[in-house]
Amino acid sequence: MATKSRTPWWLWPNLLNLDSPILALIWQEQFARIANVDLALGDRLILFCCTWLVYCTDRLLDVINSNTKTETGRHSIHQKKQGAWIGVSILFLVVALILTITQLNTLALLAGGIVFLLTAIHFVATHWIPVLRIRIWPKEWHVGLVFSMGCSLQAWSLQPDSWPNLILPAVGFGVLCAMSCSHITVWEVVTTDRYDSDSLLNAHPKFVHRLSWFDIGLGILCLVTAIAFNQTDIKQALIAIAISAFVLGWIHDRCNQFSANFLRVIADIGLYTPILFFLF
Repeated sequence: MATKSRTPWWLWPNLLNLDSPILALIWQEQFARIANVDLALGDRLILFCCTWLVYCTDRLLDVINSNTKTETGRHSIHQKKQGAWIGVSILFLVVALILTITQLNTLALLAGGIVFLLTAIHFVATHWIPVLRIRIWPKEWHVGLVFSMGCSLQAWSLQPDSWPNLILPAVGFGVLCAMSCSHITVWEVVTTDRYDSDSLLNAHPKFVHRLSWFDIGLGILCLVTAIAFNQTDIKQALIAIAISAFVLGWIHDRCNQFSANFLRVIADIGLYTPILFFLF
């Protein structure tokens, strides 16, 4: 009699939309250290809730509007008990709204509004109005840079004069996130990407075929740039980006040796590298 395979414990954070919010909190802390600001618990909860909501909403829309629901574990779990997922989303939304109104200053609200608008554009173009998609600007790159903006905006809003120190680490992290999203697309090759002429796979084949080279290039660039800065926290951020980029490149060149689930998890966990510096 065949036994039902169990979901490995290390996959659950991804299935429950927790790995990306944790990633966001790690890099929010890194940006706060660069800006030399202290974040309140509410600042962290807002980012966690908003990131979780974005990822959960995206996956729910995937299973409602497309055929990807049976191709990946994260889509399969969101296909089941959609009412429960929507209920938790409403709870997180209420918490995020209350904290946003009571905790954020004017700059954070303005910057958050821009991030919200860019996120809404992603949802509309991806799920409802394909004509809004831009062939030269794939969704993976858009998501990566918007994610970085969301992680850094609160640190900047509390210390606006810190932007010269924040800009390069934030851009570097955005590029790293864009690379991570690109790797996920290439590793999974879901149906919607395979047959969409505007997808990353079809619109940028040269980039796709040289992903690991771009990883290495990003890593080397960050290491060289780190030399130019005296501030330790900036150096650490750039070195963390470099380490993650090298890990992605190493994994990509050996992707056939790993399961799809492991690859999907490492795409986020591999970006947790600032923790290496938090420990010391």
